[in-house]
Parts: sequence; structure tokens; C-alpha cells
Amino acid sequence: MLNIRQIVGAVLLFVTGLFKLIGGCKDFYELEKGIHELCQKVCNQIFTWALEQLDTRLMNERDRSTWRVVGFREKTAISTFGEFPYKRRLYKNKKTGETSFFLDELLGWPERATITPRLKELAVKLSTELPFDRVAEILSYLAPGVSSMTIWQATQEVGEVLQREGQEKRAAVFEDGEAPGGKEVAPELCIEADGVIIRLQRAKQKRGEIKHIVAYEGKEQIDGDRFALKNKLVLSSLNEGEAAWEEGYAEIGGKWDLSRVQKIYIGGDGADWPKQGVEYFPGAEYRLDPYHLSKHLTEALWYDEETFRKVAAAISRGNWQETQGVLTEAAKKTRGNRKKRITKLLHYLEENWVGIVASAGAKRLGTIEGQIQHNVARRMKRLGARWTINGGDRMARILAAKANGKLDNYVLRWPVKHEKLRELAQKPVEKQKAGDVEKWLQATLPALKGPFADRPWIKYVLRELARPDFAALIG
Repeated sequence: MLNIRQIVGAVLLFVTGLFKLIGGCKDFYELEKGIHELCQKVCNQIFTWALEQLDTRLMNERDRSTWRVVGFREKTAISTFGEFPYKRRLYKNKKTGETSFFLDELLGWPERATITPRLKELAVKLSTELPFDRVAEILSYLAPGVSSMTIWQATQEVGEVLQREGQEKRAAVFEDGEAPGGKEVAPELCIEADGVIIRLQRAKQKRGEIKHIVAYEGKEQIDGDRFALKNKLVLSSLNEGEAAWEEGYAEIGGKWDLSRVQKIYIGGDGADWPKQGVEYFPGAEYRLDPYHLSKHLTEALWYDEETFRKVAAAISRGNWQETQGVLTEAAKKTRGNRKKRITKLLHYLEENWVGIVASAGAKRLGTIEGQIQHNVARRMKRLGARWTINGGDRMARILAAKANGKLDNYVLRWPVKHEKLRELAQKPVEKQKAGDVEKWLQATLPALKGPFADRPWIKYVLRELARPDFAALIG
């Protein structure tokens, strides 16, 4: 695909640059950085030449009766091997007036794409851990020219795909009446739900709640005291409670055959929206998250160990009258904030009593708090983080896709036209006579006969490239 002149030019570019770096560097860091940038420069040049050759071959093979060349248009792209500009031809259909870039179509290059799929993948994955400006700073070491706005745009594109997919699945079930169609079979499902508050910007409200739902088949022992959720599915969005559960039902029902699940437990912290889950899954039982139960008990009774033990024992026996009696008596003996906390605890236990008692499955729950921290909070609640409603929803969905191990599926791969590309790449370039190449080399590279002609890189590299058999091989 490349001719001898281009190959010689690339070798010369690299070798002269390398010798200049070795001779002028102050330390190895400077040498390493220079070689990295030099490799990018050479790679970009070779790749640009290859694209130009492909574009020329597409022009020569076009249907001339239909397509005419309008002219060249330049495009700049940023990849893992740096930023590179290249020109390609714009064509116009003589009959319909339609315009097209044949090279972009061959490579599957989207019209407004500025970064390549591999760099986009790195940008999105890093964005699940770090703020956009920090991601841009890190990637600038690999590919100078990447801005925080470019990183933001890449995540928005991926988040938009996830957002649209979730909304379409919800509409298919709750508007079009389609069955979710899950195939996996499980004897029981644990579905836990909770929210995490994030700060908003450019919105009427200052805060929003990420709705986080985790469905799994139980816990399996990894080693020692370590357990993992079996066949976990994570869902996350900035939806309201009803919409969150509708999407959740569509996604969970799309994974498992709910008609064959014998038992479903819905776990929550006592808030209203997690309890709504029992309305979407027939026969489901609500269970209060043990973490939040313990938290409320500790906050109200931390100073009174005896009352704490009595209440805990009454709860473990499932005796509401005893629990109520102990707390009512404790409230009579206190005043101020302590009295308010006990009254609040009593109301909390009454509201969630059904979710506290009669629970053979309760021991399987209690994972949502850790899941929220690990999957969402550590990225979206970091110091100074503020989100638009749309941006927050998309990032929450990206984080859920990452937790499910499916984020790679949503970074567009730009499918190339394999057969056509292989056909064009395998076509031989125009053969060049050794004498023509040698004359060109001597005219273009005076170093071949200059005072440095005996240098190894000239003697053993450039002269070898000018040999007739090498020229014939390239042809």
C-alpha cells in the first residue's frame, strides 16, 4: 500500500529524530518522552499516507457516471497514537445530489466523531473513576489534544445509548404490553433498592436521588469469610420511583424467567419508593435492610445499653407489643433530643414492622449499602461534583453497565467494510524501477553521499531500502 518513497521518508524521520534525541537529552525521562512523541509522529504520518492511498483507490474505482469528485475536505482525529489530520475526497451523486465521503464509509467513521473508539473506551472507563478534567489531564500524556469537553462528550454519547435502551425496554413492557422474555431460571431472587443523593446544577432543585437497584440469586462463598453476590444485575438512574421500578422490572424480567422464580424478596431502607417494588413482582415480600435497622437503633439508643438489648431481643422474637412497650417506657424517662429520637425510632419500626419480622430470607439481604458506595457514590458524590439531571442520569447508567461488566458493549467499534478494505489493501502499488528510486533517494536524501554516508543508519538502512530487490518487494 505504501511506496518506497514513503517508507524511506518514515525511516528517515524516525532515525534522524532518534539521533537528535539521544544527542540532546538531559535525562532518561526526556529521552523516553521524546521517543514516545516521535513514534506517534511517525505512526501518524504512515497512517495518513495509508488513508490517502485508500482514498485514491476508492476514487479510481468509483462509478464515474454517477459520482463526481467535489474536492478534498480535511478532518482531524485524536487517537491513542496522537492527533492526526488527513484529507479525503468528497463526492456528489450526479443524479440525486447526495454527497458522500467514501473513505469515511469504508472505515465506518461517524460524521462528527473526533476521537477514535479505542481512545473513547479509555476516556469513558477513566470517567467512571475520575472527574472529566482529571481524565483529560491523564490522557494528554498519551494523546495530546484531548480536552475535558471531549471526554464529557464521549461519556454523554455512551450514556445516551444506555438511557435510550432502558427507556425502550420500559416502553415495550408497560406501553406495548410485551413480556420481558427472560430465560434464566432461579429458585429465588433478592432485589434490593436504595437511593443516593447527589448535587445538581442548572436545575430547579439543588439535589437529586440516584435510584439504585441490585438483583441477585443469593450469596456464594468465595474463600474464608468472603462472599459475593451470585449472578448480580445492577440498575441505576435518576428516574422517579415509579419509572425506576418499571425499568427495573423490564431489565430483571429480561434476564430471569419470573414465572419460574419461587420466591422474591424486595429489600429497602424503609423509604417509600423501595417498598413500591412489591407492586411489580407478584408474590414478592418486603424486607427491611438490616444495616438501616441497626443504624436507627444505634442512633436512638446509643446511650442506653440496657434498653438497646431489650429492644433488640423483642425485635428478634417478632414481638411488636413488647418492642413498643420498651420504647414507650424509655421515652417517658428522657426528654429533649433523646426523647425525639426514641419517638422517631418507634414510628420507624411501626412503619416497617412487616419488613422486619417473619423473614427466613432476611439473612440474604443487607448488601445494598455497600453496592451503592462501590458502584455509584464514590464517583458521583466526590467533593465538588455537580450534575445536570441528564448528565447525572447518564453517568449513573454508565456506572451500572460497568458494574454488570457490559460497559465495553456500549463503546461503538466503528464497523469497517472488511471485504472492501482487504481488497483495497492487497492491491499492489505502482511498481518503481530501482534506478528511479535510487535517483529520487540521492536527490531527496543527500546524506547518502554526504560526509555522514558511512554512518550505520545510512549505510545499513537507507541504502538497503534503495536496493532493486527491496523496491521490487514493495511494488
